[in-house]
Amino acid sequence: MTTRSDLVGVPYAIPKDTKEIVFIRHAESQANVDGLWHGRTDGPLSEAGEASLEALAKRAARWQYDFVVASPLTRTRLTAEAITSDVYIDEDFIEMDVGRWEGLSFEETDRDYRDEMEVAFTDWDVPLGGNGESLNQVARRAWAAVMKVLDRLPDGGRAIVVTHGGLLQPIVEPHLPGKGRRVHPIVGNTSITRLVFQSERSRLATFNDTGHLGPRSRWVEHHLRKGTPVIALVRHGRTRANVEGRWQGRGDWPLDEEGVRQAEILGRWYGKHPTVYASPLQRAMQTAERVARNGVVPVPGLEEMHMGEWEGLTNAEIEQRWPEEMERIYRHRVDLRRGITGETWGELTARVANTIAALQPAQGEPTVVVAHGGAIRSYISSLTATDDAYSESLYTPQNTSVTHVAFGEEGPVILDYAVAAHLETDEG
Repeated sequence: MTTRSDLVGVPYAIPKDTKEIVFIRHAESQANVDGLWHGRTDGPLSEAGEASLEALAKRAARWQYDFVVASPLTRTRLTAEAITSDVYIDEDFIEMDVGRWEGLSFEETDRDYRDEMEVAFTDWDVPLGGNGESLNQVARRAWAAVMKVLDRLPDGGRAIVVTHGGLLQPIVEPHLPGKGRRVHPIVGNTSITRLVFQSERSRLATFNDTGHLGPRSRWVEHHLRKGTPVIALVRHGRTRANVEGRWQGRGDWPLDEEGVRQAEILGRWYGKHPTVYASPLQRAMQTAERVARNGVVPVPGLEEMHMGEWEGLTNAEIEQRWPEEMERIYRHRVDLRRGITGETWGELTARVANTIAALQPAQGEPTVVVAHGGAIRSYISSLTATDDAYSESLYTPQNTSVTHVAFGEEGPVILDYAVAAHLETDEG
């Protein structure tokens, strides 16, 4: 019989060999403020950057971790030292070499090197700035450095890596690959991006999380100011089925006591919003009520994946009764209807995408959409060029986490993923 750790993409399957890396981009530097390319150039943090370290340090003080690694540049060292004085410096996590663009303003490179930039960012074998690193060289260096960190980590361990926005691009890209363009922004200063490594692959658990600085990132505020529609995808609070590892699907489980508490904390952190849509299932509606100013609009198309005869059962129960189906779906990637009479992953993805596309967005405020882990993961994956069978590159978002997507002229942009900073406070 197959076992939970043999299969990837199975709900609640957490292999024993899981490892985690928490990537943090350095605090804002003066060069960030001045709009300069500053790959390998050293320089100070800005006044705002120094001030932001207090919030980051307070948040990180609650984490358990095995060690902290940082790039050797001042902006990363100071950020890492706000977390701990015991910082291991690794040259391989330094920012990318941008060649002759170094020290120039973004306006100057856009004016004088626009064609060169377009080629270098399209063909990843072309050196940046004429004589810098190519993006493929940056990617190889970044992933080699990640592998070194994983080799040092024990099973079940966690490392913190403080590095740079450019270097993080090739680490994020395989999990949120673009469709002829980048579908996510450069991560923000002091942002947190978490990768979970299990079953010989990495999964994006959190992306561009600046929740310690407030519920709306700079990118969210930027798009709202421009008049760009932004949706906030919220996973419901915890249920007893979550605790027991049961496949909920369309089962109408209410929030448990902890789930109610999570939803209330979410409401205080994220605030009340005028436009809130939700799956009509209890767990989603109860969560949505905590962030709604004018009531909640139930939308059936936001329901979780229909699991058919598997609903309410645990992995062990399903594997015992339907071993061949589990094998075909999760090992051989045959997208069968779950539980014989349920949905396929493809059907879930199309349903949720079509439902969200039909919603009437709010103006000047995020449109809040409260749904489910599988539904949110399938939707975010649909905005990328991934070839994952079941969106395995994305980890299921945490209960009451928030994911923002902006709908610009060139298409959707995933601004962040699975932000749950509110659960790491004194209340959480």
